[in-house]
Amino acid sequence: MLISRNQGRILKIFLMTLVFITALYTKEYRGTYQNLINSHAGGIFYVLFGTLLFSLIFRRMRPWHNALLALVCTSVLEFIQYFRFPVLLELTRSKVFLYLLGNSYNPVDFLYYVVGAVIGCAVLLLIRNTAAGVTDDLRITR
Repeated sequence: MLISRNQGRILKIFLMTLVFITALYTKEYRGTYQNLINSHAGGIFYVLFGTLLFSLIFRRMRPWHNALLALVCTSVLEFIQYFRFPVLLELTRSKVFLYLLGNSYNPVDFLYYVVGAVIGCAVLLLIRNTAAGVTDDLRITR
């Protein structure tokens, strides 16, 4: 199935919505592997969300640049948690900021961020390649 570039943007927004809901759910999940999912799995979804968001903002960037930018931003937030700044501690009293910023430094999270970046790059490549196929098919040759 080939998609147009506009459909690709709509698909990215749809995927961002699903990823965002899933990321929030990882914080409230109760069941098998609860600790792993609550503490780490959200990192995959946060980087995937960031990759999709940056691809919408920076349309001319290559997919791996968007993934790298999302990875760097998420990693910086993780490093900031290490220092436990009073301002951040105050912000994370709110559940929204707690979910977005986190509240504890864990170096294992970087592994999950890398996984999210790889998945995000793969998703963007898939969307780009199917959208490029439409452009190639529609090209008029003489």
